[in-house]
Amino acid sequence: MPKPSRLPRIGLALAGLLLASSLCAQTLHVASDGTDQADCSATAPCSLQAAQAKVRALRRQGREGIEVQLGDGIYRLREPLRFDAADSGAPGHPVRWRAAPGAQPVLAGSQSVQGRRDGALWSFVLPPDDEPTSIWMDGQRRWPSRTTACPHCVVDAKGLAKLPPTILRQLKVGSLAVLHARWRDFRCRVIAIGTDRVDLAQPCWRNTTLDSRNDWALASPVGKYYGGVDWFENLAGDPVAPGSYTVDATRHVLRYRPLPGEKAGVPAMELPLAEQLLRLEGTRAAPVHDLVFDGIGFAYTAWRKPMSNDGYVSLQAGYLVDGANRSALPDNGEGMTRIASAVDVEAGRDILFDHDRFEHLAAGGIALAGGTHGAAVTNSRFADLGGGGVFVGDTEAHPADAADKTADIVVADNLIDHVALAYRDNVAIMAGFVNGLEIAHNTVGDLPYSGISMGWGWNYEGDTPVESSIHIVANRIGRVMQQLADGGAIYTQGQSTPGTSCVVRNAIDMRHGREGNGIYLDEHTVDFDVERNVVLGSWVSAWAKWSGKLRIVDNWTDTAGKPHHPGPTKVWAPNFTGLKTLPPAALAVQRASGVREGQAAPALPIRVSAACPAG
Repeated sequence: MPKPSRLPRIGLALAGLLLASSLCAQTLHVASDGTDQADCSATAPCSLQAAQAKVRALRRQGREGIEVQLGDGIYRLREPLRFDAADSGAPGHPVRWRAAPGAQPVLAGSQSVQGRRDGALWSFVLPPDDEPTSIWMDGQRRWPSRTTACPHCVVDAKGLAKLPPTILRQLKVGSLAVLHARWRDFRCRVIAIGTDRVDLAQPCWRNTTLDSRNDWALASPVGKYYGGVDWFENLAGDPVAPGSYTVDATRHVLRYRPLPGEKAGVPAMELPLAEQLLRLEGTRAAPVHDLVFDGIGFAYTAWRKPMSNDGYVSLQAGYLVDGANRSALPDNGEGMTRIASAVDVEAGRDILFDHDRFEHLAAGGIALAGGTHGAAVTNSRFADLGGGGVFVGDTEAHPADAADKTADIVVADNLIDHVALAYRDNVAIMAGFVNGLEIAHNTVGDLPYSGISMGWGWNYEGDTPVESSIHIVANRIGRVMQQLADGGAIYTQGQSTPGTSCVVRNAIDMRHGREGNGIYLDEHTVDFDVERNVVLGSWVSAWAKWSGKLRIVDNWTDTAGKPHHPGPTKVWAPNFTGLKTLPPAALAVQRASGVREGQAAPALPIRVSAACPAG
């Protein structure tokens, strides 16, 4: 008797697998003019909010392999999209929010306002009760009118005195005083105008002068590095300088003086209203997880805090001093407020941002913090930001629950330049305390302060590790330290777990900046290897006697390369110093540094190896 054929059974099994796959995978389609009532099909694309609701419903049914495709266009938001655990994918099957093939979708926090010609000016009617802090014309940032500098303005407890009449008559209540000292940037609002003085908002003005054991007051308006007011902005009257604007808050009108050569027709103005565009908010018990955002633009945010009584009082690198009850600054710098970001991830797990664009933002780009684990920002573009590009981790060294410490983060193959345009102490990539961080193959440039900043705490977090597995590898950094001082292309702080952290194979060019270091191992930097870096126009600093266990070897520089406070546990040789030309090995490091074209996105889950990468 012949045996029954197995082919029908195999065919049935394959059919079952295909059916199961079709039940699991689903693509939703979104359009910038999509509605909440559409079914999110290719022929009836829906709104972002409708797609989010549908994803949640599909996930409750156990569906996996869900993809949301965003069509071309601008998606205008008055408030951020908020994701929590209910929006999560599954391990190995993330929910993917991505650009449709050939599309360049942009999530924008602005509305388009059409202007009219008003003599030599252009006028735009503003929404009630909203005074803009940033605007864009034809995709170009335009600045509020500003005065000249006031190098001889005198500081007192209430504000600034001995203002010249030429400046004083341009001011109004609500103007901002803008000044800096060394690495710190300040903006405080004018609340009263006298015959030769202005009073400034509190606690903003008082917080600029607070001190700590780190002698922070040296870099303040009452310290030796105070050089006067850089300018006042948000002025009264009509704008004078081409490319600038003023606001008549009483009449809700913005007036702009066009630049020579701007087109004859009055363009639409992008007026930012939303301060954030996307918030991923998990909790320790219910993290938001397994999400991918691919090919999406984030643009046109507002940020109003500098106009508040807190103002903008930087401690360092986009972390701010605020609050009315401070009598001093904490020695370890904890308890600071981070500048706002267009995208914020808190308590996330296995989150990827790939091939995204962060442009035309009032403040920062993206923050991965609040105990986020296993997240990456890769192959993305950051430009025209008021604040920093990427923020990682927080400034609390020892959270009560170890799970609340950010870990396993990758920031790689990003092009970051022309950021920190408004808030000059910000940097391209800023990380606080993190366990497992890879900052690799980024190209960074055109910054007023440092390029990459990692660590926190100065000398007041004790003698135990506060971070581990910090890998700063093969980045290309140039044209940094253009305005502020006491920073570097790569800046570090904090004690690392022995044998896990390194700064290797970076190509640094400091020949076009002001005062700064190529690699700045500041304060309590402990247990780092610094090897095979090319540092032009500057060198490595490890000035503090309380830094140590540093291995600084096999680096190349065109400077004298003298050890900066050698110390008993710092290894400073061999290095290749005073070079007129770079040897082949150094040239190879330069060629291999920076963004790698065509680099594939990392696969989820994201994990950073304990040891530094070989090679």
